[in-house]
Amino acid sequence: MAGAKPAYHWLKARRAEHFANQGNALFKQGKWNEAATKYRVALQLDPLGYPGLAGAARLATRANRPEALDLWEQIVRLPQCSDTDRLEYATLLLKVGRLAPAKNVIERLLTADPDIKTLDLASRYAEQTGESSKALDFAKAAINRAPNDGNARSRMAELLAASTDPAQRVEARRILWELAKKESQFTRPALQALARAPDLPTEEASRVLKSLESLSPPTAKDAFLAADLRLKFQPNDSGRICDEMIARFGQADTTTRVQLALWLNAHRQSERVLNLLPVEQAVENNQLLLPRLDALANLQRWGDIDSLLNRDDLTFDPSVLECFRARSAQGQNQALEANLHWTRAISLASGDPSKLRFVANFAEQNRVADAALKAYEQLSRFPEHAAFAYRGIERAGGRSSELTTQRAAAEKISALSPNDPNSIAQLAYLNLLIGLDIPANLAKASELVKKYPERLSFRVTAALGYLRQRDVSSALAQFKGPSKAPPIEWSKTPPAWRAVYAAALLGNNQPEKARQIIATIPADSLNAEERALIAPAR
Repeated sequence: MAGAKPAYHWLKARRAEHFANQGNALFKQGKWNEAATKYRVALQLDPLGYPGLAGAARLATRANRPEALDLWEQIVRLPQCSDTDRLEYATLLLKVGRLAPAKNVIERLLTADPDIKTLDLASRYAEQTGESSKALDFAKAAINRAPNDGNARSRMAELLAASTDPAQRVEARRILWELAKKESQFTRPALQALARAPDLPTEEASRVLKSLESLSPPTAKDAFLAADLRLKFQPNDSGRICDEMIARFGQADTTTRVQLALWLNAHRQSERVLNLLPVEQAVENNQLLLPRLDALANLQRWGDIDSLLNRDDLTFDPSVLECFRARSAQGQNQALEANLHWTRAISLASGDPSKLRFVANFAEQNRVADAALKAYEQLSRFPEHAAFAYRGIERAGGRSSELTTQRAAAEKISALSPNDPNSIAQLAYLNLLIGLDIPANLAKASELVKKYPERLSFRVTAALGYLRQRDVSSALAQFKGPSKAPPIEWSKTPPAWRAVYAAALLGNNQPEKARQIIATIPADSLNAEERALIAPAR
């Protein structure tokens, strides 16, 4: 009898594994319901059995089921857990915003010999936490490991395309065209990324439009991007193009209709959004209600927004509701009321990083720097969100002309990522702007220029350092760049960079050229120190 119990458990485990294998076969055939039944039986027989847990976790992940995380958490405790399992677990953690546990799993995976998928995941984690330079480093490591891997090249292009540096965006387009020209799974994503490129030359835009329209089968995303390009080529036909998109997608599924509404709002077609999403239909689904609220805000119909927000059948999180009430009050010039709602929104979101991110981003988009700063400051208390929050504080501080706040955030980012060249350059720029420790900060900028000569952002910082030392010829020389660098399209660069360039031109007795650059700088886009750089021309 002593051996009967272990034998019984062994038989149950074998039967559970048999059912799990059946579930795996059904899952591969796309029969998810039948597969779920098999996994359920397997887990009833052996609740902690690896085969049943692994199959159920993968099915739950693909089906976006809430129990997926619980299943993966049980798997990573088992001795059979593999690095592949850990990679899938970390990917899901990142997707749902659980950054702290994701970091622990990714760091463990990186200690071994990381494959391309692990490096890609590490890159995405770094990007999501605001460490863009580290994200790029992981992407480069993936390409070094597999130079011709489409996933690695696509990831690199994605990061370069988001850069403020024109040279990096040009490099992104080069990679994307290479991917687009080859018939593969990367053709469509590459064309979509090219269509979104903000500085796509006209000839390339025409090629992208033709290629997007020839893709088969066509998708809604392809159609929206193609319509964006058609609007650039045919701005006088905007009404007809928008009506064609509504006729094509106005009766589609909810996800596609939301995409259509967002697209129409982006092109200031607010009345068409309201017709597309009637109020009684929109209140049944928050995904539909958000673009309707945005359309009403675009039309400054604040009374209609207030009436909508006061309905009892809304299911928005209270912090989200307060954000919309704040925007409505702001639109009606009710400053005290708006401030009260922003305070409530931040209070309701406190303790939840995802809600704080929403409030901070919403405030930033609506140019309410004070509210954005407060939300980002609370977000910075969560270690895994600190870098993201400090970069938000930098941006919001810049918009509010709070140079002290900007610099304090830059110092914290630099402490978190002491080897990140972007962090080093940003702190050096702010130090030079206020005239702090000029020789040391110029030396840091010059070292970055030597190491990354193609990065215009680093050359701008060095130019500012030379201006502070009154070496105006060396300041202007920074804008020549390496021999093969593309010409700088100044209208597509940040206003602060243009101010430094204009100051260098003024110092070298080129006032007319300086004034041409200054004329492109929005009046409220510079802080006091940056305005002082170009004051002699005004």
